[in-house]
Amino acid sequence: MTDANIPQLRELLPELFEFAETQAAQIEAGELSSTDELAACIRDFYSVERMAAIETVAPGWRGMAGHADGATRRHITEALIALQLLPEYRGAPARLRQLIEWSVLYHDLGKKVIGGQRDSMHAFRSATMAARALPRVGFAVSTAYPQMIDPWTRLVLGASHAAPDGKGLVPDKRSLPEILAGTEQLFGTASAAALIVQAVLLHQSLNVVPEWPNPGSLAEAEVPLCIRPALLPLLEAMMLVDSDAWQLLDPSRKAKFRKSTLEVFATVRSLVGA
Repeated sequence: MTDANIPQLRELLPELFEFAETQAAQIEAGELSSTDELAACIRDFYSVERMAAIETVAPGWRGMAGHADGATRRHITEALIALQLLPEYRGAPARLRQLIEWSVLYHDLGKKVIGGQRDSMHAFRSATMAARALPRVGFAVSTAYPQMIDPWTRLVLGASHAAPDGKGLVPDKRSLPEILAGTEQLFGTASAAALIVQAVLLHQSLNVVPEWPNPGSLAEAEVPLCIRPALLPLLEAMMLVDSDAWQLLDPSRKAKFRKSTLEVFATVRSLVGA
């Protein structure tokens, strides 16, 4: 299967991208440096109408925004802002830029921040939501999609085990090869939709920030089994922008974590032969 025209997220949600570009330009110009000011701008942006528009493209957006006073909605918005500043995005070919945009929008869609606890399964949950949303906005699917999407979703959502400290669940990495193969059966090998879902699924799969290790991260021997060369540019951009969003107004920390992320991906490239 080959990609048809990839649906343009910027055309579907123009106000969201205009907002992200405006905030990014102000940050770059030194006109916006207050975390509180940015938080207020983000809060004010989300009218009822804009929330409804995003919900049609990313079903589950309202539910995600309802946790922890919209903390994850704010983070995704900051990731879209950080994306406009990311060199890897600015210099990417059009197709890769489009895939990054979709991946950023969906990457934390299923995140549930409750009582300050870490949601270690949110990447898997978000991937199932992305896999169901993408066909609705025009991404091509395989002939197997109608029969496979429900059992594949159950496989993904069931791929967990108790955390070592007994607090909550963490991903079961043993299921990843089967889950990833399933994305290609649903959408086609290295297709736009398959890569987006894979990037969402794996955006917590590597320890790129030493201070914030991800539960269930891939060991070196597991990396070639789960990360193919075609996914690398998208996954690297996704993990860079996810980190940048948390330090959007802290240039020194942003630079520090960018460096550690790039170092990890240099190792990943050697492991997958890219």
